[in-house]
Order: sequence, then structure tokens, then C-alpha cells
Amino acid sequence: MTTRNSTERVALDDGDGPSDGRFRLAVAVYAGALLAGVASVAAALTAFVPGPLPGVYATGFAGGLVGGLALATADPRLPVRLGRTLGRRAAVVVPTVPFVVVWFAPLEAAVDVVALWAVITVFASGYVLSQLAGNRYVDAVAPGEPAETWQWTPPGAPVVDALLAGMWLVIGIGTAVTGAPVQGLLWLAIAVFWVTSCLVEGRWSFGPGRDRCEIRLYENGLVKRRPYTKTFVPWREIGHTRLREGELVLDRGLRDVRFDRDELEDPDAVLEAVDRWLETSAER
Repeated sequence: MTTRNSTERVALDDGDGPSDGRFRLAVAVYAGALLAGVASVAAALTAFVPGPLPGVYATGFAGGLVGGLALATADPRLPVRLGRTLGRRAAVVVPTVPFVVVWFAPLEAAVDVVALWAVITVFASGYVLSQLAGNRYVDAVAPGEPAETWQWTPPGAPVVDALLAGMWLVIGIGTAVTGAPVQGLLWLAIAVFWVTSCLVEGRWSFGPGRDRCEIRLYENGLVKRRPYTKTFVPWREIGHTRLREGELVLDRGLRDVRFDRDELEDPDAVLEAVDRWLETSAER
């Protein structure tokens, strides 16, 4: 059995138990937001509203919530299957696109409001779900304690990030108070998402979970751990390693893994450890 097939089999076999509560809740909320968005936008577009529009949204959300919870409970392997590839994780937020198209279309104000709300809720819940699924996949293919661990400081530009978030916040407030609350809500949502992503990915030198950022070496690959997300890089995908111009580069085709020297506590030791594990992996 190849290393790749072995890794994938381990990931699938690890999903025999029930998915955890947070993942089931994330699936339920995502399904609820998606079904509620479809129902409310369809009702607003067709002018067929059997009751108040908020009631339609609430009914759709409740139905999606129950359905999503049932799906996540019935399929214990869903977290690993969903989190295995970037494409699958990205597909979770693709349903946002039709709502964006509806929002940009020259339609009635009521349609704009429900479409934008659907964009925000589906994208936000989909983002959380995709990150949780990615973490569950990493936990499946790299279980237990790592063989070696190195402190890592994720790259970031705090000043630029703060300026961007502040700019969007000001634009959102200004747009809302000048008579365009719907557009203002969009800019405010972008500002909140930007700040959240900075904290989740550890791009700022403060915030909860910052001390969890590290590089973990396992028998079958490397894990980049941020405050709330993890990324797995199998040894089989790394061609060779090198230190060049102040960077530690792990050649991986179009998806090279790069670390600045300042990000690692001991770049030379990390390079030596990675090379050692690559040799060990090649011998198996």
C-alpha cells in the first residue's frame, strides 16, 4: 500500500465514531442558513409569502437545522470527507454565489435585504464549517502527539490589517447613516470577518490561542498549527527542502511551503528535522 493510500485509509477509518458536537452544530447552522436563504429569497422574488418574511426565514432555518443535524449524526465520516481537500472545503461557500447575483440584480429592496443577509449568514457559517472539517481531517491523518514540535510565528501585517478593518468599518457606518443601511451592513460584515480571520489565523501578535502556533512533525507529514486551524502537508508531496534568502522552502510544486527565518525559533534545526523525516519516509 502506498503512503498516500495509507494516509487516506487512516483518515477514513478514523471517522467510524460519531462526529463531535461542534461539527454537528456547524453543519446544522450552515444547512439552516442555506435553506432559510433559499426559502426567503424565493418568497421575495415570487411575491409568494404565506406569512411575514421573517416567519418564512425562521421556518426554513428550523427545517435546515434539523436536516443538517440529522445528516451530521448519520454520517460519522462526513468531517474527514469534507475536510480532506481544499476543493471540498471551498465548495461549502459556493452556494453564496447565487445570493450575490440576486443581490446585485436590480430588484426590489426586500429582495436585496434577504439576499444580502443570506450571503452573510451562508458565507460565515460555511467558513466555520470548512475550517472545522479541515481540522478534523488533520486530526485523523496525524493523531496523537507529534514526534517533534517547533514554535512558529505566523506571518502577518498587523498595521495593514488594522487599517483595512478600520477603513471598512468607517465606510460601513458612513454608508448606513447616509441612507443605505443594506450596503452599510455589507461593509460592516467585511470588517468583522477580516478581524475574525486575523485572530483565527494568528496573523496578529495578540489574541486567544496565539501560543498554540507551532510546526508539528509526524511520521507521515508536517502540521502547521495556527490558533484555531491546522494544515497537513504529507511528506510524499515534498520534493526537497532548502534555506534560501532568509526562507525555509519546502518544495511542493505550485504549493510550496515557506517560512521566513524570523518565524521559526531555529530554522536550521527545523530544516535538519524535516530532511531526516523525508529520508525516513522515502525508506518505507
